[in-house]
Amino acid sequence: MFNSLQSMFTIKLDIDDYNLVALNDILRMFVIQFIVQVLFFLRNDKVELFSNIFLENTLFILIGVFIYWIVFNNIIIFTNKDEEDDKNLTNYFQNIYSIK
Repeated sequence: MFNSLQSMFTIKLDIDDYNLVALNDILRMFVIQFIVQVLFFLRNDKVELFSNIFLENTLFILIGVFIYWIVFNNIIIFTNKDEEDDKNLTNYFQNIYSIK
């Protein structure tokens, strides 16, 4: 379903599929944080755009996502009892990304 969508830009990286999914997750969180900051700025006159608190908060969120990917996909892995292939990328909820 999602493979039929064409993107405007394609960036080919020399990384494995696992790291590509992790990178997409980190970028997703950055975009969410960026949009929230812009919307808060537009809605409230007293909020400074790209303040130190925003930059620090964004950095902490991205570090949190990075640590999540390290801990829960490399150190601690949750699987079903019947699952044979623990590293199969189709088990991740982010499998909508077109990984080839």
